[in-house]
Amino acid sequence: MRVQMKTFLRISAVSAVVFFSAMAPAQADVNVWRDLHTKMTLSYADSWHRISNQNPDDVLTLRAPGGNDFAGCKVSVADEDRFKIYPVRYSGEIQRLNFSKEYWDQYLAQYNDVVLHEGTDNNGLGRGFASMASVSYETAKGAKMRKRAIGFASHYRNKVYTVECSAEESAYHKWHKSFLNVIKSVDFHEGTNFAISGYYRDFLGDKTLKVRGPSIFEDTYY
Repeated sequence: MRVQMKTFLRISAVSAVVFFSAMAPAQADVNVWRDLHTKMTLSYADSWHRISNQNPDDVLTLRAPGGNDFAGCKVSVADEDRFKIYPVRYSGEIQRLNFSKEYWDQYLAQYNDVVLHEGTDNNGLGRGFASMASVSYETAKGAKMRKRAIGFASHYRNKVYTVECSAEESAYHKWHKSFLNVIKSVDFHEGTNFAISGYYRDFLGDKTLKVRGPSIFEDTYY
C-alpha cells in the first residue's frame, strides 16, 4: 500500500463542523438514525438508504442516490478502554497522541494505493475532539474504482467513532457538502456529566476550518 502522509496540523475547527446539527436542504425530509448500543445519532436525507455493513465494527452504512457515483457514508464504533482513568481535560491530548496520523494509517490499511491529501487534529465529531483526513484510495472490496473520501475520528467515553464519506473520485465534488451535512449531524449520548463544565471542549474559541475540495474553487470553510 502506498500512503503519502502530510503533517497533521494542530488547528481547530469551528463548532459548526461538530456541535451544531445541519441537515440537507430545508425542503428535504430527513431520517434520524440512532445506534441502540451507544445511543449515537445522525441525520441523512430520505433519498439515501441503508445497505449491509461490510466490516465487523461498522454500525451504519448509507448509500446516496445515483448508482454510478458510488457515494455514501459509513460509521464504525470500536471499544477503547485505555484512557478510562484520565480526566476529561486530557481529551484533546488523547486525540492528538492516539487518534491522529497513526490511527489513520491503520484505518486506511483496508484500502489500496492510499493518498492522504490533508490531515488535521483538534477538530470535532459529536461531543469529542477528532482528527480529520481527506484521502483518495482504490477500493479493495466490491467494484474496483478510485474513490475520494473525507473522514473524522473521535474518542469519546471509551469508544472510538469513525465516520467516513466517499464517492467515485470524479464525482466527489458533487457530494462534498452533503457528506459534511451528515458528519455535522453526528451527536453522542452524553450520559453522566462527569466534569463541571460538561464534556465539551472550548469550541467557542475555535478558528475557521478549511476543508480542501477537489480544486481551490471548491474549498469549504466552517
